Amino acid sequence: MPQSKIGSRTVRMLQSLSTDGRFTVKKLSTLIDDMVLGPYSNQHGTLRNNLVPKKIEIFIWRVMLRRLAVKVELDKRGVDLHSVRCPICDNDLESVDHITFSCDRVKDVWVRIYKWWGVNGFMCSNITELISSKGPSSMTSVGESIWQALKWISLYLIWKNRNTVVFQGKSWNSPMILNEIQTKSFEWISWRSKGKKFDWLS
Repeated sequence: MPQSKIGSRTVRMLQSLSTDGRFTVKKLSTLIDDMVLGPYSNQHGTLRNNLVPKKIEIFIWRVMLRRLAVKVELDKRGVDLHSVRCPICDNDLESVDHITFSCDRVKDVWVRIYKWWGVNGFMCSNITELISSKGPSSMTSVGESIWQALKWISLYLIWKNRNTVVFQGKSWNSPMILNEIQTKSFEWISWRSKGKKFDWLS
């Protein structure tokens, strides 16, 4: 495209993405990632994990910033709702922390995940603790990356299942959700491990 069509400032910005002055889609994607994830990453550590799809990295960023469309947040923004109670347990207000880990029925899913991985007890008191919690004590660095990816995928699928409860009227089923987490996490992580063999409990 001629330079006059897109503007010289835009051209200079695109050319600055590379020391050789050449623009590539990959470099632009990296720049966007840095702009979206960077500010949060600089304050709270990395939000990158190559074993999960990019949409899950973005989702985790939104969770950490409390930017999910939960009922409490919608109510703050003036959205008229019939109720702001949790659609899964109906025992508390639906906040980000509640729907991602403290709801009793969601917590049951986490207990099953931790038991699956041989981790004794689920005792996280906030979302930051959940995301940074350690796996089995014997875990290698590769295993830690898998454990992180598994937790992120679990959060994403818990949210998706919450949405099926809200928008499709389906019932919450912890064993089925665990099965979905096991299936999807194995599929996504193994596909992104570039052919390397890995052990779920590394």
